[in-house]
Amino acid sequence: MSAKISKFIDQAIWFSYLALAIVTPLIFSTKNSELFEVPKMIFVYLAAAIIFFLTLSKFILQGKITVPKNWAIVTFLIFIVIQVLSTLFSIDKFTSIFGYPSRLNGGLLSQFAYFAIFTGAFVNLNSEKSKKLLMAIVTSAFAVTLWGIPAHFGKDPSCLVLTGTLNSSCWQKEFDPTVRIFSTLGQPNWLASYLVLTLPIALAFSLISTQSKIKVSFLAITLVLFTGLIMTTSRAGFLGAAIALGSILLLLGFKAIKQNLRLLLLFLLGFILIAVIFGTNLFSRFSEALNKQPATSNQLPATSYQQPATTPTESGTIRIIVWQGALSVFKHWPVLGSGPETFAYSYYLFRPTAHNQTTEWGFFYNKAHNEFLNYLANLGILGTVSYLALIGISVFGLWRFSRKLNSDSILAKAAIGSIFGYQATIFFGFSVVTTQLLMFLIIASFLIPEIKPPPFYSSSDSEKLKVSSRKSSNNIGFFISLLTIVIFGLYAITLVGRIYLADLAFAHAERSSGEQALINYSNAVDIFPATNPFYLANYAYESALYAADTDDPEFTNTLTTQTQALAEKTLSASPNNLITTRKIANAYFLISDYDKEYKQKALGVGQKLTELAPTDPQSYLTFAKIQAGLGQDEEAIKTLETALSLKPDYQEAKELLDQLNSKAIQ
Repeated sequence: MSAKISKFIDQAIWFSYLALAIVTPLIFSTKNSELFEVPKMIFVYLAAAIIFFLTLSKFILQGKITVPKNWAIVTFLIFIVIQVLSTLFSIDKFTSIFGYPSRLNGGLLSQFAYFAIFTGAFVNLNSEKSKKLLMAIVTSAFAVTLWGIPAHFGKDPSCLVLTGTLNSSCWQKEFDPTVRIFSTLGQPNWLASYLVLTLPIALAFSLISTQSKIKVSFLAITLVLFTGLIMTTSRAGFLGAAIALGSILLLLGFKAIKQNLRLLLLFLLGFILIAVIFGTNLFSRFSEALNKQPATSNQLPATSYQQPATTPTESGTIRIIVWQGALSVFKHWPVLGSGPETFAYSYYLFRPTAHNQTTEWGFFYNKAHNEFLNYLANLGILGTVSYLALIGISVFGLWRFSRKLNSDSILAKAAIGSIFGYQATIFFGFSVVTTQLLMFLIIASFLIPEIKPPPFYSSSDSEKLKVSSRKSSNNIGFFISLLTIVIFGLYAITLVGRIYLADLAFAHAERSSGEQALINYSNAVDIFPATNPFYLANYAYESALYAADTDDPEFTNTLTTQTQALAEKTLSASPNNLITTRKIANAYFLISDYDKEYKQKALGVGQKLTELAPTDPQSYLTFAKIQAGLGQDEEAIKTLETALSLKPDYQEAKELLDQLNSKAIQ
């Protein structure tokens, strides 16, 4: 009986890993609050919970716990511990634990999930399964690319799913897939990073295959993946691919290159043809970046009103400005950072004023657009060094594996190329659910088969170190242990389910209004397993809107009281959250006519906005609107002048200032 259960557990765990490799990149959902990242992350949560608790159950059935003997796991654990410490001192603990709402990836919960998946792979997989997992990763990448390529020609399958029409018109103009495809990843640079990770593995399978049909199949897959990469028009992706492929050639050496010369030349010819045919937009973007000088000044003169810029600011220019802000955050919190995933708030405390003169000045930046600076800002020097140590030790393990005299060594060299290329892409961007998951799966797939322990250890007895070995002395203890694990496992899965259902309720609330929206927001708040300041802030704002629209005095009083309670709870739960604070400021303003206390609250929260984002003109405009709406015209004029000193071409602020000045003259 025990053997049958163990076999079932092994099969369930293996299926979970296959699902992670194949399904995660393909998932997107219109039912969630965000199309791509949120449903992917929730799926990873679920799979990680299943793998973790089935593995614990397996330990109980075996009567022993084995911990894989590998330094990559040790450094990953150190990385997790530092993130826990950073969370304890975070400027926003909710975001540090659960992640930024539209991303989720990077929060402490996501890192726990990746650690469970990574460590579980060492316990549950073997060399044969690892190779199958890599094939599954390549197969899924092939499917993702085939899904995305038609969008380049105006026939996006995603639009067929979303609207029932096979075209590309379901996306906004700035996300036009005929210019830059993004398939099921949600953004061209994310798709490019994903393809940089998988393309070298596909190339390696073609090189090591002995059967002509399989060799040709992987050759075709590699060329298709490269086509998708070119169609993303991602400069970072193209650079990453060049580094990845260059690393593979360097690691292969002259002898191996000579043995595979015909095939490699065929790849090269295919790459060149694909780049020539589909690379026009990509090379135009490279030319654009080279011909434009990045902004270096942090200071702007307080000039008279200017016309807003219409030519889009080159993305490289914007990145440099954001990087300056990230370094300022790091200097303020050098040891543990401002907290995991809190860049959305810490950046605005130090946001360079030069950002106001870009065409993306009004966009909300929740990432540093450089993974390493993002870690520096969020986790400080300790978190960044531990991440680099994890990557370094993992690459060292891959290099050791690549020295073996078998065909799998080529796969390991390809994996090193994948990691190097991927790190290059996120130097100009950041990791997302799919890419971070696959990076850990690829690393684990090659470190698993090692039989001899690395030289860091004094012991050389076995691959795994027995931490505990205890045979069940009686059936009662055995079943109590197993039952406890099952209960905790079901509880963890229930928590994932609550996050998912709460997100569905929140998404439904965002698409509705009035009483129905209030019901949905209330459901989202109640279902989510923790106090969610984002849900509370939106609930408070919707209550305030409804209160301002209704003519029933008793109902209005109920709604304003509810708004006040929700607002206080939001500010208490997340006092440094710029996004929720802005919502609460507007909510108090909407109900300010009903009570003098609400007027003072509106002014107080409005003032706090300018403290949370002292160089952001939007904060001053919001505060000025509140001041003007409450009859404090002179104060509003001063606030607007500050906004215009930060951004002289701020048209909305200028128009409001003109109105107040005209009113003062009359």
